[in-house]
Amino acid sequence: MIEWFGENLWAAWLALTFVLLVLELLMLDLLFLMLAAGGAAATTVALASGPAWLQVVLGSATALLMIGAVRPIALKHLKKGPPEQLTNVDRMAGMSARVLETTTDDSGLAEVEGETWTARAVHGETLEAGRSAVVDSVDGATVYLKPVHEIDWGPESRMA
Repeated sequence: MIEWFGENLWAAWLALTFVLLVLELLMLDLLFLMLAAGGAAATTVALASGPAWLQVVLGSATALLMIGAVRPIALKHLKKGPPEQLTNVDRMAGMSARVLETTTDDSGLAEVEGETWTARAVHGETLEAGRSAVVDSVDGATVYLKPVHEIDWGPESRMA
C-alpha cells in the first residue's frame, strides 16, 4: 500500500484538493479555495511525474500566492457596497406585506415581495386575510408583522 501511495501521490493531492473545496463550500471565505488551487498545482506536477519535493514546493508557493495576491482582490469585489448595506432577510424590516390568511401570534401566512412566508402578528394582534401589514422582523422563515393603519373612506366620510 505504501508503495502504491508513493507511486500515485497525485491521488493524495487530488483528494486533498476535493476536501479543501468542500471546506470552502462550508466556510465561504475564499481561504480554502486558494489552498485548493495549491493542491491542484501539486496534482498537476505529480501527474507530470515531478518529484515529491517539487510537488510540495510548487503546491505551497501556488497556495501562498493565491492567498496573498488573488484572495484580497476577490474579497474586495465580493464585498462591494457600503458596510452598513443590508442584505437578504436583514433588509426586510419595513417592507410591505399582504396577509394571506388570518394571522395571530401563533399562526398565519403572508406574502412579501411575491414570496409566501410563515407569519406571526406582533403585540398579540390579529390580522385578517387581505389586510396590509409591515414586516417588523424576521426570524428564520417567519416574518413578524405589524398592521398598517388604514383610513376607512366609507360613504359617510365622503363629501357630496
